[in-house]
Amino acid sequence: MPIDIKFDAFDLQDSNYITEKINYRTIPSRPLVSEPIARKPGRKLVSTDFGVREITLAGWIIADSSSDLIDKMDDLNKNVTRKREGTLEIDTNRQIEAIVSAVTISDPHYTQSVVPFQIEFTCVDPFFRGTQLTASTTVASGVGSAVITTTISGSVFAEPSIVYNAPSGAGDTLTTDIQVEYGPTAETVTWSGGGNALAYSDFVKFDYENQLILEGATDIEPSGVFSRWEPQSTTFTLTFTGNAQGGTIDLIYRPRYL
Repeated sequence: MPIDIKFDAFDLQDSNYITEKINYRTIPSRPLVSEPIARKPGRKLVSTDFGVREITLAGWIIADSSSDLIDKMDDLNKNVTRKREGTLEIDTNRQIEAIVSAVTISDPHYTQSVVPFQIEFTCVDPFFRGTQLTASTTVASGVGSAVITTTISGSVFAEPSIVYNAPSGAGDTLTTDIQVEYGPTAETVTWSGGGNALAYSDFVKFDYENQLILEGATDIEPSGVFSRWEPQSTTFTLTFTGNAQGGTIDLIYRPRYL
């Protein structure tokens, strides 16, 4: 039984809201999409991505009196039911974005002080996420590329951010292009300064989850493929056109779990 269950800051496991049954370890739905193959029997599988996840909590609302029960139900509706979306935390270091799709409170007669409840959550993003992880690597001045070995945690793919932080200083570095290559698939994505070098104290961020590249606060047109990083020991390479003048490389992501 999980020790702590919260929807945002609202506690669903305390002396007034007692959750005794949870259905959340079942994997999310996985609709398989296929299409016919021209002039051949069978079909071609084109998508195996997971769909939505449904989570159900059931338990009891315990109040001191019938009037207190009304207050406890109002608190539940105010902090859980009415919200457009919130963060559901069930296990330690496992959070998921969820929206309430149904609430059942049996026999809510206000002459009593205890009623059973059931809450159904729908999670459009079907994966639990852990605490954000950051790994930093120092880049030597004058190098043309940096090969980094890391281990991606979780049970399903991650979509990290790769950030190159130029060293402090005035003026521009010699770096005009940076390419990130994900080792297992050799897929690359490239930032180009369009002939202009990256300024000292600036950064380039490759945001794989949102599929964008930022040069400081400026959105740069991406070129290449934003890979899904599988949970395993892996390598990735940053290649600098014009060489790097030092700085650091940060790998930032939240592990995903089924």
